[in-house]
Amino acid sequence: MYTERIKYLTGKFFAGTCSEAEKQELAVWIKQNPDEVITEALENEWNGFESETKMPVQVSDRILGNMIPAVPEEPSEEITETGTPVRRYLWPKMAAAALIILAVGLYWWSRGDQDRLAQQRAPKPELADIPPGGNKAMLTLGDGSSIMLDSAKNGSLASQGNTSITKSAAGELVYNTSGNADKAAVFNTVTTPKGGQFHIVLPDGSSVWLNAASSLKFPTAFSGKERSVEITGEVYFEVAHNAKMPFLVKTGETRIAVLGTHFNVMAYADEKVIKTTLMEGSVKVSRAGKSALLTPGQQARITAVSDRIVVASDVDTEKEMAWKNGYFQFEDDNLENIMRQISRWYDVEVTYEGNPGKETFTGKLPRSGNVSRVLKILSLSGVKFRIKEKSIIVTP
Repeated sequence: MYTERIKYLTGKFFAGTCSEAEKQELAVWIKQNPDEVITEALENEWNGFESETKMPVQVSDRILGNMIPAVPEEPSEEITETGTPVRRYLWPKMAAAALIILAVGLYWWSRGDQDRLAQQRAPKPELADIPPGGNKAMLTLGDGSSIMLDSAKNGSLASQGNTSITKSAAGELVYNTSGNADKAAVFNTVTTPKGGQFHIVLPDGSSVWLNAASSLKFPTAFSGKERSVEITGEVYFEVAHNAKMPFLVKTGETRIAVLGTHFNVMAYADEKVIKTTLMEGSVKVSRAGKSALLTPGQQARITAVSDRIVVASDVDTEKEMAWKNGYFQFEDDNLENIMRQISRWYDVEVTYEGNPGKETFTGKLPRSGNVSRVLKILSLSGVKFRIKEKSIIVTP
């Protein structure tokens, strides 16, 4: 039976504060109860600890091993016979086989491995807190002057030719053009720092969202045969349809041409691949004389080394859009990839003590919490972290 006492013990177990006697008590309870009761207990604890996301269905043997650190681990290869990296998951749903492993593990834990128990009893340092990013950006006008958008008051910010620039009550940067567009294009640039994001409504009504450490350069009014903008970092577009004036996105040597559609471009300088993911409509991705036409659900991947465009189908668009929707979402992502995302959003430097390894992780976490919350969940997969001022030291 799932009692208040067991709820208390599982809560301490998840928090890593169980005493030796309490773990022995929990081991006896697990041994005496059916799978569904244990599953309910762990899922209830998850819901209390991480109420914004659902517990993923995959089972991670690494988490089980770290929940019961005294259990002798079976030897495993980093790479399977097929060449596929070993996969790890941030949170398990306790399927029957995993429950047996957990119960047996707790039993053997209670019989003792004194060296590892001593390590477990050692006090665990509390992680320092670093707040999450937010709506932060700098607007650079055509004359070179700058406006800090996060501290600017709502209302009119500037006028350039026939275009007025305002900050809405919702915190968006909005461009409105009256009359004919100016013949001489005046370019503005919006830049988000690490730990920043921002939403812009362009003169044609297109909406653009910038992720952390990104930029968007655009004219204050669109004229001529095309609507051309330049980006760095990661940017999501919802382009207003205009068949007479295609929308063109430039990032380095890559060109993305559209009429009216929804798509995401990830082109960070510290990432090896430029990714264009299409949600609605169609886009044409071009680079070095090569091109590919995407349909919804497809993603174009380009490496700077080869200029080759690879089109992937059945892409998890929810994952690609997670940053805009307020989440980190990982799917077979390695530790370095995850930490690059954390570095950009929390504005921290990341260093490693040892090899990050080739293991991969899957999970979904809100971006609204302090960094300690994210690291706490990652640490359950066996990765250790230390925070020193604005740096995170990772011990894989």
